[in-house]
Amino acid sequence: MRLTPLVPLLCFLGLLASASPSEAQPESSGPTGSAAQPKPGSRPAIQRPPSNAGSDKARKLYLEGVAAAEKNRWADAHASFVAAWALHEHYTILGGLGTCELMLKRYRDAAEHLAAYVRELGNDATATPQDRAAAAETYAKARAHVGAVIVSTNVPGAEVVVDGSVVGRTPLLDPVFLDPGPHTITVRHDGYMPKETAVEVAAGSETRRAFELERPAPSAPPPRPAPPPPRHDAEGPNVGVIVAGGSVAAAGVIAGVVFTFAANGTERAVRRRWDTVDAFKNGKVDCMAPRREDPVGHCQKLSSLVDDRDLFSNLALWSFVGGGTAALGTLGYWLASPSSAPDEQHVRVVPLVTPGGGGIVAGGVF
Repeated sequence: MRLTPLVPLLCFLGLLASASPSEAQPESSGPTGSAAQPKPGSRPAIQRPPSNAGSDKARKLYLEGVAAAEKNRWADAHASFVAAWALHEHYTILGGLGTCELMLKRYRDAAEHLAAYVRELGNDATATPQDRAAAAETYAKARAHVGAVIVSTNVPGAEVVVDGSVVGRTPLLDPVFLDPGPHTITVRHDGYMPKETAVEVAAGSETRRAFELERPAPSAPPPRPAPPPPRHDAEGPNVGVIVAGGSVAAAGVIAGVVFTFAANGTERAVRRRWDTVDAFKNGKVDCMAPRREDPVGHCQKLSSLVDDRDLFSNLALWSFVGGGTAALGTLGYWLASPSSAPDEQHVRVVPLVTPGGGGIVAGGVF
């Protein structure tokens, strides 16, 4: 169990001043002496009384732990010290915890708690040299069973992880205590690449591990995507436009043909009417010459036929012009429209009609 090492001042009490000869001794104790005066070093002692700074409940639990320790009930004493710590985190309680853990052979926990106790006791102006010497002796007993790794790093606040469990953040006040054997130490911090190392520790050994955390190299910008290929309209030219343009061109051609026939028929009627007129002057009908028949009636008929011929001729001309324009426009739209398969071979054939004739236009990809 891990506890915060920095706490206010409490003190140790003597454990075994009145120990009975019948009380069982722990494995680490020396030979049994008199009940009133145990031999020096026979077992660790909780030497200073608790401070009045804590709550009454915490003080009571602490004293219960001391009483249990006096009877060698180390597990009960440890439970009482843990409960007292939960109520009042006082550094002297760590001394009681570490002493119990030493007697219970929980050496790593004992070394951790006793190291914090010795450090804080050294900062306590009320502690005597005897108090410091007794605490250092108890810590040395726990320290002899474990290895210590002094961890440092160039980044403060880095998280130190040992065998998957977080033990603190840098800078650590005390070494990392480890049971003898192989272990893995990892140091990590947000914004830095974690560092990991394997260590092999022996009982009583001490080693140092310095971790240089580095920021990850800036990642290269992602490559620019290749430009998309030219978009081709999958539908090709609009069929409606093609149909409409073709229809207009066909209508113009048909109308031009019809009006051409009408103009030609009217032209023949004009010529027959001219044959009935006696006189011409400069290519024009002279309707003033005297005739056996009514010359005025012939001239009016001739004039009407000429007007009809000119009208049909003009209509034929503009029909062919309109149809040809529509055909050329439709052809241009078709050729300019993107194809759904530009690489596929294809041929386009479009009829072309003009007032002077007709034909077809062919184009495509080969």
